[in-house]
Amino acid sequence: MEYKYDIVRSVRKTLSVSVSPENRITVHAPWSVSERKIEEFLNSKKAWLDKVVYGNAFKLQANSAVLKYKEVYVCGKKFPLVISDRNQITKDAIYVKSVDKIKDTFIKYFSKDFLELAQRLSEEMKLPANGFSIKAYKGKWGCCDAKKHIVFNYLLFMLPIEIQRYVIVHELTHTICFNHSPAFWRLVSEYEPDYKALRKSLKNYDFLIGLY
Repeated sequence: MEYKYDIVRSVRKTLSVSVSPENRITVHAPWSVSERKIEEFLNSKKAWLDKVVYGNAFKLQANSAVLKYKEVYVCGKKFPLVISDRNQITKDAIYVKSVDKIKDTFIKYFSKDFLELAQRLSEEMKLPANGFSIKAYKGKWGCCDAKKHIVFNYLLFMLPIEIQRYVIVHELTHTICFNHSPAFWRLVSEYEPDYKALRKSLKNYDFLIGLY
């Protein structure tokens, strides 16, 4: 296997492989499986690995300025990120006192409009939630708990509006469908007919999770 990878062993019964947005490859394996078997397994997945790794590499290269904290996305468009003496978002650039202030600055400037959109969609879909809130998540864009409280990742403010809307519809649908069953996707499609394309586009921004 030409790629470097980490092996995580556990009491699981099968082999699986995952690739992070940063192209870290992890193999999850049972304790009893040999490294030779793991190599054979990865070789059988080579076409898939090539596709994912090359795709990630392209996205990382295209976003090199974002990864270096020289630019930042705002509603799907890149703006200069300027470390300065203030925390302010203008039509030309994003000014923050430090990278750590990006979260608070984005929440201050964008949460009101975003939460108003969430409430409006909740009313249109007739799917009431028991409150909305914004926080920093390291592994997901949103979450709906058993009490129908929905929490959104503030990084959504960096994404195009149509993707933000899709995530809101997705989480609102979880207020009555707690899994991703065919019934769940049928309901999503009623309010977001292009959800498949939007879901695919969302993956292009996975590298943002954990960046800030």
